[in-house]
This record gives sequence, C-alpha cells and structure tokens, in this order.
Amino acid sequence: MLSLALITAPGLALVARAPAPALSAVRAPNLAMQLATPPEGYDGAVAAGIKKANMDAGKIFGLGLMSGAHIGFGAFLMLTVGGQCPGLAATNPGLQKIVAGAFGLPFGLMMTLVTGAELF
Repeated sequence: MLSLALITAPGLALVARAPAPALSAVRAPNLAMQLATPPEGYDGAVAAGIKKANMDAGKIFGLGLMSGAHIGFGAFLMLTVGGQCPGLAATNPGLQKIVAGAFGLPFGLMMTLVTGAELF
C-alpha cells in the first residue's frame, strides 16, 4: 500500500493512502497449476536423491553435524521451557508436556530445514 506523509507541524503528520485494489483485480493463483502430478513428484524425489548421493562425504558429514546441533538445541530449548513451568506441571502435567513438546523437536527441525542441513 502506498502512503505519503505530509509534515505540517512538529509532531503532527497528515497521511494520504492510495486506494486498495478492487477484489476483482486481485486474483489468486490457480492451485492446480502449481501442483505436480505424481510422476513429476516422483521424478523430483529421484533427482533430489541423486543429488544427495553425489554430494561429497565430508559435506554430508558436516551438514549432519549441523543438523544434530540444531536438534540438540531444540531439545535444550524443550527442557528449558518445560522446566520453567513447575506450577503448570503441578496443576496440569499434560499441558506442561504439550508446551514443552511444542518448543523442542519442531524448533530443531525448523532450523534444520531453514539452514539446509541434512538429517542423514
């Protein structure tokens, strides 16, 4: 959205905004055009496997170490967050486990995926 601020006095600004586009002008992309067919998905998975199989062993080992560190950091985060809820653990231990689990493995996996590390 385009906005233009006009300063009129110290601490006072007038803001003019461009009108929002009409709903008919904003088109959602066709989802069917973005999805791969099963043979295309299979070919993509095979290509990714071939690419990983042809990677240098040292690079795979380094990426695996980095991924292990991410998963370990996620586990540390889980223990830290889960351990900081003693009142919750006393009143509702199930909710405390859910809170702890929501921060552990998902965070470690997210860091692994974002950085491009390899789990295997």
